[in-house]
Amino acid sequence: MTTGDTAGRAIRCAAVIGAGNGGKAAAADLALQGVQVRLFEWPEYLSNVEALPGEPVIEAEGVVRGRAALESVTTNLAEAVEGAELVVVCLQGPAHARLATELAPLLRDGMTVLLNPGSTGGALEFRRIFREVGARAPVTLCETGTLVHCARATGERGVHIGLRVRHVAFAALPAAATAEAAAALTPLFPGLKPRADVLEVALCNGNPVIHPAIFLANLAVIERRGEGHRFYAEGVTPAVARVIEAVDRERMALGAALGYELLNEPQMCVAQGYSQSTDYYDCYARSEVFSALSSPPGVQHRYLHEDVGLGLVTYVGLGEALGVATPVARGLVALASTVTGYDYLGQARRSPERLGLTGPPQGWRALLD
Repeated sequence: MTTGDTAGRAIRCAAVIGAGNGGKAAAADLALQGVQVRLFEWPEYLSNVEALPGEPVIEAEGVVRGRAALESVTTNLAEAVEGAELVVVCLQGPAHARLATELAPLLRDGMTVLLNPGSTGGALEFRRIFREVGARAPVTLCETGTLVHCARATGERGVHIGLRVRHVAFAALPAAATAEAAAALTPLFPGLKPRADVLEVALCNGNPVIHPAIFLANLAVIERRGEGHRFYAEGVTPAVARVIEAVDRERMALGAALGYELLNEPQMCVAQGYSQSTDYYDCYARSEVFSALSSPPGVQHRYLHEDVGLGLVTYVGLGEALGVATPVARGLVALASTVTGYDYLGQARRSPERLGLTGPPQGWRALLD
């Protein structure tokens, strides 16, 4: 079955990196479309796949249904990517640096690496690390602004795919490769929407806008009730929605300074299929998709480590470079650092400089194209 074309070749084989909900959803969807899929997980997270190696099958239900037979499930990265035309990375942002380092010597000419999602600048971080470790194979790096599926695990072998996200910001690095990459990957992931470059895609990631504001406004109840608290349905009040809107205005101001026309976050949620309202309160508090989602079990969670440490910190750094004020984002960073004990600003894992965006901002376009 021909499912796409990367560098002139049909995508016959894909490696999916990460066996969380997003990884299992991507693996099942690709396999049910006729792609040979290898699913990789690091050995220390073997519990994510321990039910699969004997019979590498994922039972998919929801908008994607069927018994998805995988070619293999492995904890050996070299085995997973050998011969793969496409590598789909479904990891949390803090794990990107480790994967980029381990993946660099395994790259092959013409391979496409899709960060699903990029978590605010993932493609730029991968490029920096590939260069630092001397990777020479010419590959196309791509980044999405959000996961292409909304999914939750069901039992040991199952995944419920509640939504194939309908509007997923997407671009390649270099930007000149975006059109060809989109032509290859859209048949597999039909929600992909090409943008100008990966920096615009980074600013289409809504998680830093939403998660830290809700989390930090609900600290007491999260610490008391954890997963017994509904993160959106109970955690978003009109006042919390105003904090979300304030962060979103700062994000859009950054986009405007770079020449991007960004949707506001509720508009993006409606386009994606997550909500029916573009009101900041109704969008999150009354969304049918969000309504049942639980809060994290405690404060050491990706909603802060990723969405503050790799998201809001990037907003602050971009604001400093562009002359755009980001006081609300900066305040949430300070509060999150106090709560978790991590100096997110000091770490600056995805500052503009760490992402390779050096020199005057007017020269960044050449670094992206």
